[in-house]
Amino acid sequence: VEKTTFSTDTTAIVPGAPTSSARSTVRATSSSTAGYFGGGDTSTIVDKLTYSTETTVRIPGADLTKTVSNRGVAGNSTAGYFGGGYSPSTTKTDKLTYSSDTTAAVPGAALSVARYGVAATGNSTHGYFGGGRGTGPIYVTTMDKLTYSSDTTAEVPGAAISDDRYVFAATGNTTAGYFGGGLGPGPNAFSTVDRVTY
Repeated sequence: VEKTTFSTDTTAIVPGAPTSSARSTVRATSSSTAGYFGGGDTSTIVDKLTYSTETTVRIPGADLTKTVSNRGVAGNSTAGYFGGGYSPSTTKTDKLTYSSDTTAAVPGAALSVARYGVAATGNSTHGYFGGGRGTGPIYVTTMDKLTYSSDTTAEVPGAAISDDRYVFAATGNTTAGYFGGGLGPGPNAFSTVDRVTY
């Protein structure tokens, strides 16, 4: 685990904070006090990094409910949502509640299309899950909007991303999300950045 200090734009390894196991395609979410690293290629493990002590421990009660990789993750100050994933492609969404360090599947928050390599971002009230790849040579531009207050997800056709692509990244602020890069059919690599106005 490496720490990037925003005030100095510097990064350094944090010796006391390694995850409990070595694994790839891990995804992360965060509260104001701790970060959570979830899943991986063949793992449901969730590790909790406490910022004040810069230490990481496994939280068995927070383990994800299904072994799938390449999920999309969005969240707010109270919970993180892990959506989609691969092995096989799924629509399933797990909700990690920070106050209790527990995770549960939320059927109403399932993505509208089974896919992996989804990019996700959001604000305090909604998460947006865009793009991804389904089973076989199926790529999607679909954008789903997850409403945290009701734990429900619905497709937003007007917010679809511009190209069929997956394994890309998203970031944003309170008003907009930006979806950048990715791979598409071929595979073709993209430098495109799409803006989703919330």
